[in-house]
Amino acid sequence: MSTLFLYLGFFGVLFAAGVPVVLSLAAAAVAMLSLKGIDFIVFAQKFMVSMDNFGLTAMFFFILAGEIMNGGGMTRRIIAAVSKLVKGIPGGLAIVTLVSCGVFAAINGSAIATMLAIGAIMYPAMVRQGYSPAFSVATIGAGGVVGPVIPPSIPMIVYGSTTGDSVAALFAGGFIIGLIILLGEVAVAYIVSKRRGWGVNVSEVDFGNTRGIAWALVFPFLIMVSITSGLMTPTETASMAVVYAWFVGTFIYREFRLRDLPSMTATAMKGSAAVMAIVGAATAVGWILTYERVPQQVTEALVTAIHGPMAFMAVTFGILFIVGMIMDLTPAILILTPIFVGPVAAFGVDPIHFGVFFCATLTAGLVTPPVGTLIYLGCSMSQSSLSRVVRELLPYIVAVYAALLLSVIFPEIITYVPRQLFKLYAN
Repeated sequence: MSTLFLYLGFFGVLFAAGVPVVLSLAAAAVAMLSLKGIDFIVFAQKFMVSMDNFGLTAMFFFILAGEIMNGGGMTRRIIAAVSKLVKGIPGGLAIVTLVSCGVFAAINGSAIATMLAIGAIMYPAMVRQGYSPAFSVATIGAGGVVGPVIPPSIPMIVYGSTTGDSVAALFAGGFIIGLIILLGEVAVAYIVSKRRGWGVNVSEVDFGNTRGIAWALVFPFLIMVSITSGLMTPTETASMAVVYAWFVGTFIYREFRLRDLPSMTATAMKGSAAVMAIVGAATAVGWILTYERVPQQVTEALVTAIHGPMAFMAVTFGILFIVGMIMDLTPAILILTPIFVGPVAAFGVDPIHFGVFFCATLTAGLVTPPVGTLIYLGCSMSQSSLSRVVRELLPYIVAVYAALLLSVIFPEIITYVPRQLFKLYAN
């Protein structure tokens, strides 16, 4: 266990000093190798081997598909279609924002990309209708949290590539819990807006025509069916998503401009490269911890102190809540995953249930102060103070964590769909 605390000390000091996450992870790994007298070539080897993973390429293609959706007019049509369904309802635009985030998330899989894409259209519209800037960005950020939960999910791709669990099964497990989180957020938006008189007796915002909306609405189902049926791997599905978004934007909507493709590709490359660099550094750290038997030691400590899978899940929830508050999503997944693999098996917790719960709880940290990435993105978008945005986010945060706790009490919320699709629990 001393190795774990030593590593956390190295990483914590560097992270607190403002060193970028990937460099903090890499420096901590190199320092640990030096202290253990292990050749530094191990770091380079583990770094490169971890990125030689076909499954990780799905990240790039899903991000690129989202960029093409925006440029090709698909995102705007989704928002326009949803807005017609909630016209005149208290919090109508807030509900449009949340539902649009859910639909966009079912194609893109990234919280930040979802918030930026939907926020660029919905933030000005909400403010023009009288919603406060802080509440507007809080709603957009809460919708962004759904991104990595509803399939496809980039964090689940990273988690599955680390543990070897089926990414398709993880995607399927995130479907119902993602919808519950989304419905909880919609309820919050409705109640808060009704209390404050937002969204009633206001002029309808024109988001443009919905011509060809069926092509956009069928997209998420096409992705889900392709993955869960086994027809395509997640990477193949992501590639198909790019082609589909390009085809619809170019030939159906006629809004996609070929000259924008290089910049879209560059954005997708930067986003996926940043994650893959963190994956490489974290894999080296994971190897050191495994070499020093840290997962086994953690397992023994937890088995001795905790009795039963429910207690283990409760303790895990507390740990993930704290880590999510102070660390970004991807490094948190990569740092904690090797440590929890042993205890999950020891307590007999279903690996798909744990994987989805694990990723979803850490994702909630994106809107949990003090380090929630989406909080600061919202502050930048609206020029609102941190305290105001956090105050508006609190009801949404409660709704998200309530849904997660519900999935601990009733694991079937996560396991039901994978059970039906993959017969994972057949006798």
